[in-house]
Amino acid sequence: MTWEEAIEKLELNLKHEYATCVETMQKMLGNVVANPAEFKYRKIRSSNPNFVGKVYSCKGAPELFRLAGFKDTVEEGFLVLPEGADIAPVQKALDRLAASVVSSSEAEEKKRKLEQEKATKAREDRAQKAREEAMPAQFDEIVSKNQAMMADEDEAMVEAIEAYFDEHEELKGGAALDSYAIERQVPGPGSSVVASVCASAGTKYFDYTCHMKRSAGEWTVTKVDKG
Repeated sequence: MTWEEAIEKLELNLKHEYATCVETMQKMLGNVVANPAEFKYRKIRSSNPNFVGKVYSCKGAPELFRLAGFKDTVEEGFLVLPEGADIAPVQKALDRLAASVVSSSEAEEKKRKLEQEKATKAREDRAQKAREEAMPAQFDEIVSKNQAMMADEDEAMVEAIEAYFDEHEELKGGAALDSYAIERQVPGPGSSVVASVCASAGTKYFDYTCHMKRSAGEWTVTKVDKG
């Protein structure tokens, strides 16, 4: 099996399994490179439950150890990097793992952006349909006049939501929220607006209902409900 095939196989694992496996392998192989004369780092008990659970049971991991130079025929029950074996393949394994992490992270970020764009497009389509149904005769004229203003209003609402969450950290539940998107808004009691908001922390998403009011040209959040 080639390095490329082993990495591709490793990336087939579930996200959390992949992350744990790669992190553990990087530590183990990093110890070998940093301490090439220490034989304890070159010998791994292959039946160790912790090693099996975190690393060796993952797709692609056994192949990567073999490509790095470890052998299961030197001593029964152990993976061994023989004394005098070249350390270069171990370093190559570390380099390949590091590149895989970067590639996976970029793919996750691309996926997150695509999902955000899809959510925004769906929200805009729903709003457009609602406006068309409400005022079919005047729709084209209203859109042409107010499209820029509507975008500014959405941006102002999102800024108010961000400010409110920053002031009420408990709403984040410990998540590092990095973006907010208004998926839907409907009239609320009085002159308020009830907005369905999707907040993201990396590739995780959280739904909130924000109650908002516009006063003196500015939006403010009066209440936020989770879910």
